[in-house]
Amino acid sequence: MTFEGLICPACTTPVDEDILHKELICPHCKTNLKQKKFLAFIEYLIMHGLVEVDFFDEVLYGEGVKKSVEEKELEDETDPDEYEDKSARIKYVDAKHDLKEVTTDEEEFREWDGIEEDWQEFNRKHIHDESKPK
Repeated sequence: MTFEGLICPACTTPVDEDILHKELICPHCKTNLKQKKFLAFIEYLIMHGLVEVDFFDEVLYGEGVKKSVEEKELEDETDPDEYEDKSARIKYVDAKHDLKEVTTDEEEFREWDGIEEDWQEFNRKHIHDESKPK
């Protein structure tokens, strides 16, 4: 596949794709195009299958893989759960709080006198209200 308008990002001169396929060096300005600042151009070439670059290449993608010395120092190797005394927290979790709620027995409701009469009265009112003309 021949690309029309494939140009060097360093010197803006036309570049033949066969030359870039062999090595990522511009034949006109002799710039090594395998640099982080030309990453978008390289990824464009990869996307169109003109070059193959290893994504573990430290020249291009090494910054994401390497950690600075400061990051390594800031990285905490200790697990606070290993040294923290959890007994105080567990004491609060295990404690059952009495909320002084009064619970009633379900059987008590079932035996309540007058519930059947209340339903009958409700049904009579409902039937009477429906029979009234609106």
